[in-house]
Amino acid sequence: MNGSSVLLMGWLSVFAGCQPETDVSPMASQAEALGSEVGAWTPMAPKGFSAYNTSALLLRGTGEVLETAYGFVQRYNPYTDTWRDMSLMCSPGYCQTASLTELPSGKVLAGVVFAGRMGGTPGLMRYEPDTDTWAIVPHGHFRGRSMTVLGSGKVLMAGGSTYEGSQVVSLRSAEVYDPALETWTPVPGSMITPRAGHSATLLYSGKVLVTGGAAPDGSGFSTAELYDPSTGTWTAAGSLPLAVGAHRAVRLYSGHVLVLSDVTGSTETAVALYDPYNERWSAGPMLPLAQPISATLLYSGEVLVMNTAGRTAVYSPSLNAWLPAASATPSTSPGAAVLLHTGQVLRLNGGSPMVERFTR
Repeated sequence: MNGSSVLLMGWLSVFAGCQPETDVSPMASQAEALGSEVGAWTPMAPKGFSAYNTSALLLRGTGEVLETAYGFVQRYNPYTDTWRDMSLMCSPGYCQTASLTELPSGKVLAGVVFAGRMGGTPGLMRYEPDTDTWAIVPHGHFRGRSMTVLGSGKVLMAGGSTYEGSQVVSLRSAEVYDPALETWTPVPGSMITPRAGHSATLLYSGKVLVTGGAAPDGSGFSTAELYDPSTGTWTAAGSLPLAVGAHRAVRLYSGHVLVLSDVTGSTETAVALYDPYNERWSAGPMLPLAQPISATLLYSGEVLVMNTAGRTAVYSPSLNAWLPAASATPSTSPGAAVLLHTGQVLRLNGGSPMVERFTR
């Protein structure tokens, strides 16, 4: 036996001697994972203003976080941990942001509600981050309408509600907005179910999965449907194992969609999973906290969920289970959660200037 063989055999002997006497079983590893608290929260620089209802969005070009509330606007720099006031969106108190959607150009489309009779007038505004300017997008809009950026860069706007006399009526209609040409094209087909306050999730196929939404009597829907931009048509997408109104939906890295119920009055939250490849729904593991206010997809492929009480949990797709996570500070309002370029999650407390950052 030559010297190299002796040396190799020696290393193998050492390696074998260093192995544990018994292997840890997969079940034991899973039990340990499920019982270990993950992540930590760190206080960051407080905001310049706070408001009960707030909307926030990551600006992909700069990595900053844009936050709006009641016409006030501020931006957070996560690299310097500083806030700065920006140009007003409108006269303070005259408008409230309902949603923020970043366009491929880096501009931001905001669904807003302007002050007025019968709960205000829904509208659209566009924000230019480079020049810090706001402009009204001249087009009729509806409360509770979803906005989804398609693979083409155009935006699908679907459903919503309006008043017919004194009655609130949900809508089946949809339009596609081209931000480059600033044109609107009605979708030839109508949604199967009139919906408002629903979720619309872009799938890897380019189709849009629409789930839930509130009926005029306040109840939710268990039905789902798919929009195909190549044909402009809607098709049924089965039934969820639960009825949901204004809920949370997240597309996982696998392409599956995680849906969290909005039903109150329980210490847990029902979960549904959509498999787009086999077009079927299944019940997911119960979320061990009530009334989730945010669901954020992490770079790890997990999903961080929290509620106003500060309780948090992380969904592990590989385990199909919820991991207990470090608690955040309780809040009096939903606030917002934004995934930063660093992979951390910035939590904006809606009722106070408090800001925290979650690190997995």
